[in-house]
Parts: sequence; C-alpha cells; structure tokens
Amino acid sequence: MVNTAQAETIDIRFVVADSLAATPAVQQQVIAKLSSYVGQLNGYYRSSQVNLQAEIVDVSFAAMAKAEAVSVLRDMEREQNGFTGLFDKARQLGADYTIAIADGLLINGKPGCGRALAVNRTLADIASTRKALAVVNFVCGAHTLAHELGHLMGLNHGFLVNDCAPGKGHNSAITPYANGYGEGNCDSQAQPGEFGDIMVGGWMRAVNGNDKSSLPFFSNPRIQDVRCGSKGQCGDPHIGDAARALNEHAHYYAGHEQRSGKNLP
Repeated sequence: MVNTAQAETIDIRFVVADSLAATPAVQQQVIAKLSSYVGQLNGYYRSSQVNLQAEIVDVSFAAMAKAEAVSVLRDMEREQNGFTGLFDKARQLGADYTIAIADGLLINGKPGCGRALAVNRTLADIASTRKALAVVNFVCGAHTLAHELGHLMGLNHGFLVNDCAPGKGHNSAITPYANGYGEGNCDSQAQPGEFGDIMVGGWMRAVNGNDKSSLPFFSNPRIQDVRCGSKGQCGDPHIGDAARALNEHAHYYAGHEQRSGKNLP
C-alpha cells in the first residue's frame, strides 16, 4: 500500500488557453475541473501503489497561437506565444511540471488528446524542468494527464503497442520495465482478456477498437485484478512494471524546482 504521508510531491503549473475561459467565473470553473483531474491522477498513483502525489501550484491563462501539439511544445521550449518567461516562472513557483491546456488540440492535423515533449530516458532528462513540458486537450481529462506525465517520467507505451506498431520505439524507456502493459492481438476487435493500462492509453484502439478502454492504473505485476487478462496480473516484472520505475525515480520528479507555495488565482 502507498503511504501518502511519505509520498513525493510533484508540483504542477497549468497554462490554459484563454479561449477556454472568457470570464473570471468560467476561469474558476476551469480551475475546479483541473483540480478534479489532479485528484483523479492521485487516485491512479494510489491504486498503482506509486509513492507520488501531485499538487497544483498555479493556473494561468494565456493566448496560444497554435492548436497543433508539436507547435505548442515548440512555443513552450522557446518561451514564446503565451509562454513568455515560462522557466523563470517555474522556478518562482516551484513548478516541477508545466502543462499547457489546449482548446481543440490537433496532433498531426487530427483531433488528439495530448503529447509530451519527449519520453525522457535518462536521469538527467527526467530531472530537468526544461524537459518537463506537455500539452493536454482540456476535454480529455485526468487519464491523458497521467499518460503524458508518464512519458516525462520515463515511461513508454510498452511491448503490446510495439507489436501493434513495430519499429517506432514504443518499448524504449528509462528502464526495460518502465512500460505500459497489456494483452491483445492488434486486430482492433474486442476479445475476452484484452486489456491495457494507462500507458497503453489510446493505443487500445488498435487492440480492441476502443481508445477509451485502458485501465486506470500503471503496470504493476504485484496488482491482481480480474480486468487484467486471463491471469489477472496487471504487469510483468521484466517488461511491464511502471510502478516500480516511478517509485525508484520519484525524488527526481519532485526535485526539479523547490516549492515556495501555491499561487492559485
């Protein structure tokens, strides 16, 4: 079981497209929704036996020039088009991760849910504020937030996804076991025993035809659940133990910036 009192805290700053909140009242509604997403994220960590907890240190609203995910991430890296002073602000707030919240996100020209700057595969990268950037479509919620943060924390989609889309490095992560896990045959047809976890995510469409069907926890072979295939085991110690990887590296995720306190609008 997770000991919440000993969990490492990751502090998150959200920069929200101002098109989502035209008035102060609507801004407060957006902030409440983001708070609910973070509450769900913490539920995923607990159910996965991960000693992490997330807190919001800031929500700000800015004009975003682009809806394409790659362009948003490029603007974040370059601190332009709504992201001026992004890294100084992260230092001031103690924000370990900065997440852009988009209105109608596009990925390669098609509607999408989220994208991380990269799958961070080294300790230096997962400990760097400049590598701790992602963009999430507001309507996609906590599951996408957890998935994209997972990439920034060194997790990848895993071997099931690599079977469905070979040659794209879906199983290359911070460690060999820092991957999503699932079972299926990549025919886009629902069959008994098929499942995938948070890091398999939307790739479940290739497995069972339903991109919303990934289970709400990270791979962990110590978790037994009837939803996890024929054996009911929700991971593999060699290729699918994201929970272990998250626990091993938790202090790097929480150590990007020193927190000075919340600054919610």
